[in-house]
Amino acid sequence: MKAAAFTEGKGPAYVVILGRFMTNIGFFMVIPFLAVYLTRHAGMSSLQTGLLFAAMEFTRRGLGIPAGWASDRFGASRVLVLGLLIEVVAYAVFAVAGESFGLWLGAVCLMGIGGSLNNNGSRSVLASAKTGGAVVNLSRYYVSINGAALIGPLIGTALLAGGAVRAGFVVASVLHLLFAAVSAVLLRGMHGSHPAPIGPAAMAEALRDRHLMLFCALAVGGWFLITQYRIALPLTIVHQQFSSDLIGLLTAGNSALVIVVVMLIGKRVERRGTVGRLDVFALSTAVLGGGWLLCAVEGVGPLVAAVIVTSVGESLFCGVVDAVVAGLAAPGRIGLYLGYSTMAWGVGGMLGGLVGSGFDLAADHGGLLFFWLVLAAIGLASAAGTRAARGYLADAVGRV
Repeated sequence: MKAAAFTEGKGPAYVVILGRFMTNIGFFMVIPFLAVYLTRHAGMSSLQTGLLFAAMEFTRRGLGIPAGWASDRFGASRVLVLGLLIEVVAYAVFAVAGESFGLWLGAVCLMGIGGSLNNNGSRSVLASAKTGGAVVNLSRYYVSINGAALIGPLIGTALLAGGAVRAGFVVASVLHLLFAAVSAVLLRGMHGSHPAPIGPAAMAEALRDRHLMLFCALAVGGWFLITQYRIALPLTIVHQQFSSDLIGLLTAGNSALVIVVVMLIGKRVERRGTVGRLDVFALSTAVLGGGWLLCAVEGVGPLVAAVIVTSVGESLFCGVVDAVVAGLAAPGRIGLYLGYSTMAWGVGGMLGGLVGSGFDLAADHGGLLFFWLVLAAIGLASAAGTRAARGYLADAVGRV
């Protein structure tokens, strides 16, 4: 009886949010410094390092759809635990891989696969929790991620300075193992949430859901603009000849602002209907695009202003994107639909990663204003598309 009360209440959401906060500290303690470790201590070339990160990104985002199907087929809690255990192995291999490219490649692929299962299982638990509301639960989830993104790099910096990066791999492995053990015990009853199993064909059947495909296409623009924190922002700082330390400060500021804004808007957005959430989604992409346009003006002040504005846009976007996707899903399909949302994230991130050459080309020809105008136009196009389709999408949520 007590176990049933726990799984029917807020318990699962708290377990996932706190557990992901703990494991994401390990993730951010390691991954931002992995390229430095690979090139300086593991004897990897920049080409090999790039290949390793590409493999990790592909497996982490590109496998979102089968990970989502597995969450629905076998239970979100089981998939979450399996993903965590795979990541435990991956971090452990990091610690012993030495200079073997083959071992590193296997480890980063394991990490990507485990991360995909972990991520989808976590979001599926939160989106389908009986209490708290999908928007509030997912908003708190993104708050925990950004909190870990503040703490983890500080620990990682100290480990790198002390030559103890391998110790960080071990700590990250242990943190994932602890969360796996806790989840296996406390969430073990949640696999019965969707008793009707779905077959592998459901992954392709979802492609025929025009509402899902349209919303995922609109979401690509938002993920593309959020990715510019890793691409356009550092390139701008270098182009304007500021200290590279500014990258860390502005990125930390982004994480802090997202935490504050998401906490402020989470419950307010939860009270809005589907049309209201779609309006928030449209506003988010317009704000993201407009925020990056501020970078067209040189100086630290405009960069800080851009971070403030885009952080608000990112908070609005992340606060509703998964909740809308979950609302489009039929019973027993939440994990699969969130998998398609992850794919949109991956596509947006991949396209966002390709703008570096465009930035350099624009900078070389004095056309950076045009570059930033294109980013603003992408945000406005996504916003306009959402506004035009909100009735169509809202009707689909109402029919589920």
